[in-house]
Amino acid sequence: MNEKFKRAVLFSGGGTRLMIYLGIFAALEEMDRKPDVLIASCGGAFAAAVINAFPNTVSRKEYLKSEEYFRFVTDTALTRHRKLSNIGFFTLKKLLDKRNAPFAENVFNRYLVEMPQDLTEVFPSLKNIQFSERIPTLIIGSEILFDPKEAGQERNDRKLYRKLIFTDSKTAEKITPEEITFQSENLKNSAVEESIEIKTDISLLESTRISVSDMFYVEPVFLQGKYFAGGAIDLIPVELAQHIADEIIIEKKQTYSSAEEGLVRAVLGFSGNERLSEIEKFPADVQVDTSNIKEDLKGHYLKKGINWKKLEIDFSFPKSHRQFAEDMEIQWQYGFDQTMKAIRA
Repeated sequence: MNEKFKRAVLFSGGGTRLMIYLGIFAALEEMDRKPDVLIASCGGAFAAAVINAFPNTVSRKEYLKSEEYFRFVTDTALTRHRKLSNIGFFTLKKLLDKRNAPFAENVFNRYLVEMPQDLTEVFPSLKNIQFSERIPTLIIGSEILFDPKEAGQERNDRKLYRKLIFTDSKTAEKITPEEITFQSENLKNSAVEESIEIKTDISLLESTRISVSDMFYVEPVFLQGKYFAGGAIDLIPVELAQHIADEIIIEKKQTYSSAEEGLVRAVLGFSGNERLSEIEKFPADVQVDTSNIKEDLKGHYLKKGINWKKLEIDFSFPKSHRQFAEDMEIQWQYGFDQTMKAIRA
């Protein structure tokens, strides 16, 4: 058995938290608690990519305030599914249906945000990054086990998704997949296979694009003849962290909204909030509380809302690059301060 890492930090998703995670990482460095392995899912995968791409706090902050990243955020385009008559009605149906993934949902064509399959187009500064350039990194994603032609069909207890861990071959040697399979009834009865696969043949940036492909938000990735979906399959993989590291640093996140809960149940077949309750029972050495993030960063954080005039989902973006940079600095400071508070508690 390979020797464990000393300390793991988990970066999960939920909104645009990249700068918050960089603040968390900087605080851990300052307090001599720097992790020696990163585990990331969904939006957290972007933060892991930036940490691997740039050598220090200053250069990482500069990148997330850069014109390149600003353009990516403000050029975000929403698909036709933004209409409330489309996504709103669909979400309401899933919210009211309490069954666990009765159908193979059409995640291939029904999504809210346009994003290139190849991120090197929009992130030229990140195109050459490799796993473990700065720190060993594991990215969570999933493989879709059904074909687009099967979308809409009844599931009949079939498993539709397989959890994947993307990393480099050296880090992969520290993982025994059979020892980190899901144990709870919540997850055993879901649409997620119990077996886990480790992949070492996909780049860090490709893994990041896969991990952010959350159901109904971003289009799945087609690569190597397969379809891949996002890290929502295991947003906070505490079992993996406990398996490979002696110390664990995690977030205390806000609960899923009723709409989010309904969509997770419809696609993956488990309760996201039950999963968060399970995670609460795992011993963490540091728990950074971001559960009040929407209120704490109100006005300085990308907000998803409803444009009632147009009857569609809308995102609020900073009006200028300067405002964007100021907001990013505030987000970084929030992550830094919440981590310092957690360490000193």
